[in-house]
Amino acid sequence: MEQEEQRAEGLPEETAHVEEETLQAETAEEIPAGGRRRRREKKKKKKKELPFLVWLALLVVFVLVLRNFVLGTVYVKGSSMEPNFYHGDLVFMEKLSVRLGTPQRGDVVICRLDNQDGPEENIIKRVIGLPGDEIDIVWNGDSEDVEYALYRNGELVEEPFLGEPMMTAGDQDYPYTVEDGTFFVMGDNRNASSDSRRTSIGAIEKEDLVGRVIFRLYPFDSFGPVQRP
Repeated sequence: MEQEEQRAEGLPEETAHVEEETLQAETAEEIPAGGRRRRREKKKKKKKELPFLVWLALLVVFVLVLRNFVLGTVYVKGSSMEPNFYHGDLVFMEKLSVRLGTPQRGDVVICRLDNQDGPEENIIKRVIGLPGDEIDIVWNGDSEDVEYALYRNGELVEEPFLGEPMMTAGDQDYPYTVEDGTFFVMGDNRNASSDSRRTSIGAIEKEDLVGRVIFRLYPFDSFGPVQRP
């Protein structure tokens, strides 16, 4: 009887011992499982970071391509385009129309000028003549009140957007025929502009057209698109 009671009393102790061992085993198994979960989470984070870096690199490449081949900004220097553009104006240009197509008469363009007396520079001018156009600048014959009129292909060109009459024709021989692949450009301030009327500049080759001005960013009171007259 005493032996049976000892065995009966020993059952709960063995059961408790077994349950304790089982609990320890389960706890021991949960630790590495949690570690695996943390490792998986770290891997997921790394996978999320990689696409972000790729997108960032693609964005940088896109901006560089856009800046160099499609769009750009330019500060106007000098007074050659007054009264329509002033020194310090910030303008926005697109480059595709002059690279892949042909600028139109009246477009305001940025031209690359190879300066003989210094480094090349960009100038802002208006397209007056396309390839094949005949440009003629005719004196009114008045030696006291000198004024010149612009003719294109035999027709008088009306330019109400100019601030004052043209009083200089440059040193070109007129009539002047614009050669293929070149464009005759002039500043809106005809009396203070170095442009295609000078033989040292002449008509601008297409490869030297940088872009077409389409928008004025500054000053803010003139903010808006640049219209062709």
